[in-house]
Amino acid sequence: MLVMTREMGRCLRCGGPAPRGQWHHRRGRSVRDDHTHCTCNGVWLCATCHSWAHAHPFDARGTGFIVPRHVSDPGSIPVEAHYGSLLLECDGKFNYHEIHSVNGEQ
Repeated sequence: MLVMTREMGRCLRCGGPAPRGQWHHRRGRSVRDDHTHCTCNGVWLCATCHSWAHAHPFDARGTGFIVPRHVSDPGSIPVEAHYGSLLLECDGKFNYHEIHSVNGEQ
């Protein structure tokens, strides 16, 4: 399971140990395409954070834990992990997402 391995068995949102964590689809499973079960669309969450993502969709969308249905590539939407902003890749890896302010400074 690449998603659990990528997160090293920890919850991507809170950073807590999640050896029995849960795969969370950032973009709903009802959207059927090459990314439905792709690692760019999946994050490993503890049960508490998984419940939070579904109970607080507006906040989860703002932090990339939920991706709108119309987005064709979930990997293009950064997710706010406990250790930084990430762009998730289809091969199970990630890149840090650089956030730029309005005037171009970091």
